[in-house]
This record gives sequence, C-alpha cells and structure tokens, in this order.
Amino acid sequence: MQLKISEEMLDAIHHAGHVPEDIRRRFAGIAPVAGSQPAQFLLTLSDDEAMELSELLQWHVRSDPATGSPTPETAPYAAIIQAISDRQF
Repeated sequence: MQLKISEEMLDAIHHAGHVPEDIRRRFAGIAPVAGSQPAQFLLTLSDDEAMELSELLQWHVRSDPATGSPTPETAPYAAIIQAISDRQF
C-alpha cells in the first residue's frame, strides 16, 4: 500500500510514540513525491503494517469534547488513519 502524506502528517508519524521497529524502518524509506505542491511524501506499507500503524495511531488521537473532532494537535494522526482506511476499501 502506498500512501501520499502531507508534511504535517510526516512530522506527526515521526513524533508518534511506541512505534514498532518494523514500522520505523518503513518511515526511513519515505520519499518526497516529485513536483507535488504542496509537498507530499510517499509512505509504502504492507497491508499488515498499515493496519498496525492505524491501530497504533488511534491511541494518539484526542477529540475536542465540544465538537467531537480530533484536536488540532492530533488531526494529522486522524488523517493518516483515514488515508489507510480509504486505501483498504
């Protein structure tokens, strides 16, 4: 599975805690998408790794009690989860 992620999403995954080594190795292979504006990056994962990352990032998402939406700080994690979900179906 290949995901195009934004710079904000890229920064978020590098700051996620408790990421297993197999997923961290995939982060090292993230490459910029040539000519993309705004800048985008390509993250390649197996289906199992994508599910593992999605489940891990769910622990990082916090919702604003007033709106039910992810907080601004955790919105990039929610965006990655959504991108993975969109690619799986």
